[in-house]
Amino acid sequence: MKRMTKRERVEAVLNFEEPDRVPIYDLLYNDEAISYYAGKKLTVENGPEVVPKAIGRALDMTRSIGFPQKPRIEEMSGIVRHGFVLQFERWTNWIKKRPFETVDGLRKWAEKEIKRSNKYNPTKKEINTFRKHFLDLQKKIENTVQLLTASSVGLDSGAYIPAGLDLFVYLYAEDPGLVSEWLEAFNLAEIRRVHAIADYELSPVTLVYSDIAFKDKLMFSPKFLKDEFYFRLERLVKAYHEHHIKCLFHSDGYLMDILPDLIKTGIDGLNPIETAAGMNLKKIKDLYGDKIFLAGGIDVSELMPYGTTKEVKEGVIQAIKDAAQGSGYFLGSTTELHNAIPGKNIVTMIETTKKFGKYPLKLQEEA
Repeated sequence: MKRMTKRERVEAVLNFEEPDRVPIYDLLYNDEAISYYAGKKLTVENGPEVVPKAIGRALDMTRSIGFPQKPRIEEMSGIVRHGFVLQFERWTNWIKKRPFETVDGLRKWAEKEIKRSNKYNPTKKEINTFRKHFLDLQKKIENTVQLLTASSVGLDSGAYIPAGLDLFVYLYAEDPGLVSEWLEAFNLAEIRRVHAIADYELSPVTLVYSDIAFKDKLMFSPKFLKDEFYFRLERLVKAYHEHHIKCLFHSDGYLMDILPDLIKTGIDGLNPIETAAGMNLKKIKDLYGDKIFLAGGIDVSELMPYGTTKEVKEGVIQAIKDAAQGSGYFLGSTTELHNAIPGKNIVTMIETTKKFGKYPLKLQEEA
C-alpha cells in the first residue's frame, strides 16, 4: 500500500477505512523518550524546541503539547480562577488551595461562575490567538495531527475539579437546581466557543471529555448522568459535527456499563480504554467497533512502567490483533506516556507499532 501522510492516515481511521498502518495517538510527557526522538537532551529551557520535534518524529496524532516546567506554587489571577493556588511540577499541576472551604462558599463561587459563563462570547482577538497558537505549534510538530482542542462537557474541569468532588456532591444534594444551572451555563459557553474556533482545515478531530468513572465503577449515579450529563455531551458533539469534525470522547475509568448510552450521544470515538480499570479492548471492538473508533488500550499502570521490552512488544502486537482489524484503531497509552515509564519501553511501543501495524496486517509474522 502507498505510504500515507499522517493526516491521510488519521482520516482513514476516523472514517473506518484501511490506512497504510495503525496510527499512534498519545501525549508525550517523558523526558527520556522526548530526548531520544528529538536527538537532543530535554531541559526546561529548550522544551519549546525539543518537545515538538520529538512529537513530530514519534506520533501520528496528539491531543496537546506540554513542556517541562520548574516546580513552583502560583496563585491564579483573572476572572476564571481568581483565588486558586496551584502547585506546578515538571509535567503537571494541581489545586493546592481554593478560595472557599465550605458548601456555602462554593455556592457563592458557583453563582459567579454562572454569571461569567452566561456573559461569555469569544472575541475576535481570542479566536485569532487560538488560531495563531494552533498553527505555530503545527509548524513545529510538522505533519503530526493535533486534535483541534479539548472541550469539557462541563462536569469535571468546569465543576467538580475546581469545586473539589466532596463539596460538589454536597452542593448538588443541597441545591441540585443551582448545580444544573451551573453545568448548563458552562456547556452553552463552550458551545459558543466551539462555533467560533471549529475549522476542519485545522483538524478533522477534537476531544470532548469528562472523567466520570473510577477504576471499577462510575463516579455518578445513572440517574445523575441521565439528568445532567448525556444530553449536554450530545449537544457538544452535535456542535462539532456541524463543522464536520469528529469527536473523540475521553474518560478514564470503567465505562463498560454505559457505553451504549455514550454511543447514543453521537460520539465518534472512545479514549483511553483504561485496561487497568477493567476496560477490555477486544470486547469493545467486538461489540462497538462498527460504531466508534478506539484510541488507547496500552496499559501505563503496570505494563509500560514495569514490563520488559519483550512484554511491551507483545502487548502492542496483541492490541493490534484485538482492535486494528478492519481499521478504526489508534494505538496509544491508557492515559499518557509519563515519566514513570522507562524511555526504552516507549520507544518499543512506537517502533513495534510502525513495524507490525502495517496494512494488510500480517501479525502471524511477528518475531
